[in-house]
Amino acid sequence: MSASTAGGLGVSLWRLLRVFLGEMLPRGGDAEVAVVLGSQVLPGGRPSGTLMARTLHAARLYAGGRVRLLIPTGGVGRHPPSEAEIMSRLLREAGVPREAVLPEDEALSTWDSARFVSRMVRELGTERVLVVTDPLHCVRTMAAFRQVGLEAFPEPVYSSPMWRNRWLRLGQFTRETGALAWYRAKHGVGSPSQR
Repeated sequence: MSASTAGGLGVSLWRLLRVFLGEMLPRGGDAEVAVVLGSQVLPGGRPSGTLMARTLHAARLYAGGRVRLLIPTGGVGRHPPSEAEIMSRLLREAGVPREAVLPEDEALSTWDSARFVSRMVRELGTERVLVVTDPLHCVRTMAAFRQVGLEAFPEPVYSSPMWRNRWLRLGQFTRETGALAWYRAKHGVGSPSQR
């Protein structure tokens, strides 16, 4: 690992630690599109608490006029249907019109979501997105979306069970620590050369 790679990883890990310890992430910037990162679908196609929290947060963004389009992203995990399909249904139930939801239902990882969504939003004529996910996941997600050339702004979901439950938060912190190192090594995510 080069010194610049190690330094960049150190910055990302330090940012993750600060978020874990309670430093609030700034709310998202100005964008017309919000990308909603998927999470676990339970048996019978039921949304996990995390998936529900992210989706309802996105619905509030739309209802408040902060965005005009929502892109739920996530493929089929252990239990069908896809995360994007469940989120699309929940968004419609929350009053978001069908034409304001553009699902991406193939991604099987955060990296996939960044790559697939980047193509979609460029076709829409933009590169600016809000990224809706748990606070700790925001660090890696923002780095991944920026690595593929998007101008991404965090929209952390502090109502998520992954944040509100201290044991789940600790587990997510541990996972994200490893995932940051893996994403740096495999995809160059968070490298100093990114935009």
